[in-house]
Amino acid sequence: MVNFEELYDLPVYENLLEELKSICEYNNVCLNYPVDHDDDCQIGVGSMKWDWDVSGEGYLIKSKKEKILHERDFTELCSIFRNTSFEKVYDALSKKYSLGRVRIMRSNPQTCLSWHTDYGKRIHFPIKTQEGCFMVIDDEVKHLKQNQWYMTDTSKMHTAFNASNEDRYHLVAVIRGVR
Repeated sequence: MVNFEELYDLPVYENLLEELKSICEYNNVCLNYPVDHDDDCQIGVGSMKWDWDVSGEGYLIKSKKEKILHERDFTELCSIFRNTSFEKVYDALSKKYSLGRVRIMRSNPQTCLSWHTDYGKRIHFPIKTQEGCFMVIDDEVKHLKQNQWYMTDTSKMHTAFNASNEDRYHLVAVIRGVR
């Protein structure tokens, strides 16, 4: 597979979802935040450039954010993740890579992301996945196995979908460079 590379040199923690649920009530969180902002696990969730909203007719409206953040800004581990397995994962990733945002991303059942590109590569670690969950990059389709690290080339057109009846959770790290 050209766009998916399995990684074997990062720690595997099998109970991250349970630990996440004991730490916070959010379904999508960012493990790190910009040093000049509040210690907030929600600041890095979603687009850093666009605000999305729903109008009365149900359409998504996007407007450019007043202050645009950059991946390089996300350098501080949120305090709620200190002394947890997430801190160990973050430290292991930080030793190997120059990181941007490191997020836990939930996909609701029977949903699909838009066909889009991101800047650079991302590491995925499926915390909870099941049959019917796939990532597509260009014309490659792959089910990412639970508790396995992957380097993905998201600079190419891609999407992810959850055709199952359960939530899907991935830890996703933006890679700015290799150390």
